[in-house]
Amino acid sequence: MKNHWNWSRKNRRAFTLVELLVVIAIIGILVGLLLPAVQAAREAARRMSCSNNVKQMGLAVHNHESAYKRLPHSGQCDSTGSSTTVYMMHSTATLLLPYIEQQSVYNMFNFTENSIAFYGASPSGTNFVTPSGCIIHRNAKGKSYDDPTHPSGQLAAQTSIPTFVCPSTPLDLGSRDPVDRLGGFDYMFVAVSDIDTRSGSATYGMRMSTSDPQYLASRLFGMLDCEGSRMASTTDGTSNTLMLIEDAGRAHPNVAKFGALSARYTPVSSPAFPVNMQSGPLGRHMYAWADADAVTNGYSGPSNAIAPGSRVAMINNFASPIGGPAQCLWSVNNCGPNDEPFSFHGSGCNAAFGDGAVKFLSANTDGVVLKWMVGRNDGTLYEMPE
Repeated sequence: MKNHWNWSRKNRRAFTLVELLVVIAIIGILVGLLLPAVQAAREAARRMSCSNNVKQMGLAVHNHESAYKRLPHSGQCDSTGSSTTVYMMHSTATLLLPYIEQQSVYNMFNFTENSIAFYGASPSGTNFVTPSGCIIHRNAKGKSYDDPTHPSGQLAAQTSIPTFVCPSTPLDLGSRDPVDRLGGFDYMFVAVSDIDTRSGSATYGMRMSTSDPQYLASRLFGMLDCEGSRMASTTDGTSNTLMLIEDAGRAHPNVAKFGALSARYTPVSSPAFPVNMQSGPLGRHMYAWADADAVTNGYSGPSNAIAPGSRVAMINNFASPIGGPAQCLWSVNNCGPNDEPFSFHGSGCNAAFGDGAVKFLSANTDGVVLKWMVGRNDGTLYEMPE
């Protein structure tokens, strides 16, 4: 027995270095093959979650309409691309809070204050302008979340609402707004589109110049407005009219590559969350769900792109590299995720139509066709892109 035991130990064979390296190489290859599949599965789950967010907001709009017999206002009443844009006091997202199980956050806002009197606004055409320079709608009500006399509004605005954030966006709450920690918003209701649809025009498929004699007549308005629109106002049919689309990745202007400066004024002369704008410290938070400037926008295409960059409107314009190329950095208005249809899904964007249906629109969708989708009463037929 003793000799047999010694013989067994003498003939036991260990792994050689070459064999060990081969095994490690095989494991590395397998991991390399599996990792893309795992990442793809994770992104598919994130995209599905994002689609569900869009669905929930579309249903919330319907529930609001059922309760009030009108659609929620658009918050941003138009989109001139400048400080002449008209606003309500609260965003569309704020109005939808009770319908996405966020009643307690909704209750923290002031919806009753006479905004015109409270902010000392002066007549400006059919609307009013506050001392800070913000133009507010004649029917604006409530206090701004950014008002230092309204601390509960500030606390509410700092709440991160899962329904308002797409999990594919590479920003968490802290990295999106490391200064004020305002809750982000990765989507946009479309108030208006001013894409040029004139065949043969030098700017076909791009934003029309506001000095063009046909500019005002060419604009198409979306389902939501500040005049009390209803479902019946969408004469093109709710199933044919796009209401909400992704606009993911916006952040505080201090955040490198993702942040941008606003060209529009907050209604408050001494805001609780001061942020720089292009001409001073009274800017709006273009990424926060409580801000009407973030939640609703116009669809114009990358109108500020510089040569050789194209200004033709499209989904996911100038998506790479992260932060955008030199001709259209994301810090510039309408470039990348800055107030345009944009997602981090790569191949397109989730969108909700007026009937509540959610569809994934390919990044190859023609920008002019997308304008026809936005318009609620243009009477133009289009073929849904594959």
